[in-house]
Amino acid sequence: MTELLKTIRNKIRGETGTRIVVILGLAGMALILFSGMFTGGEKPSPQNESAVRTAGYADTDRYRDLLESRLTALLSQMDGIHTVKVMVTLSGSAEQIYAEEVKSSRNDRGSQSQANCVITKSGGNESALIAETRYPAVVGAAVLCTAGDHAAVQERITRAVSTVLGIPASSVFVGKTGSI
Repeated sequence: MTELLKTIRNKIRGETGTRIVVILGLAGMALILFSGMFTGGEKPSPQNESAVRTAGYADTDRYRDLLESRLTALLSQMDGIHTVKVMVTLSGSAEQIYAEEVKSSRNDRGSQSQANCVITKSGGNESALIAETRYPAVVGAAVLCTAGDHAAVQERITRAVSTVLGIPASSVFVGKTGSI
């Protein structure tokens, strides 16, 4: 290493043409070396980020509506239950997971990897490609029905809702409603 530095110093002190070539070569190597430090994973633009956040809430609402409508349809098929209203409580909102392109490189000092979001272009707009949407967990449910004051009906509904949603029976409320 010290021999290399001595050679470089001698070249810099030599003729001006050689000096310029060596300086440009060193500058080029430095740029290549440091270029990896300044390129990070691309993030969605602020406009796209707010659109993704809005989509996350819309996805959560659609998910909740789907759970409630399917549960309502199931419970209304049970014997002794006529009019049913279901409300499901979720732990948060949907989370968008972006697709990433990972580039790995190896050299004699080890391996290095870099991840960048995959960007798609559609109609002149750029946006991050969503690989997966993770929906929030169900934390509770309330069921109101016309026969909700009978213990046998409450027990059957509680077991059905607990089983379908994968929540404990203590997180299910069953009550009677007058008219829905």
